Amino acid sequence: MGKAEALSQIKEAEAKAKKTLEEAIEKQKAIVASARREAVDKLQAAERDMRARREAVLAKERETLAAKRDELLRKGNDEAATIQEKATNRIPKAKIAIKQQLERAFDATTGTNE
Repeated sequence: MGKAEALSQIKEAEAKAKKTLEEAIEKQKAIVASARREAVDKLQAAERDMRARREAVLAKERETLAAKRDELLRKGNDEAATIQEKATNRIPKAKIAIKQQLERAFDATTGTNE
């Protein structure tokens, strides 16, 4: 094997190595880019799932709070109706009591006592 042939083989081997290295670098870049895209996709999917779960939990809590609010309003309205009914029932008795007190006061002032 001559010097020229050896140099030619070395140059050929270097060219192959350079080409292989460039292909490996391109493949590595493609793999990294693909991995980044996949990571972004997974992150976005996880964020979507998290938002969906959060919205579901918030919706459930809103329903629970609305039910509690409605129950409290119902109880408050029932209590107000009961108080109103008691007050209405006591009006005639209160009128009589006030009338009697006024009559006593009038009798005491005028000196007429029955």
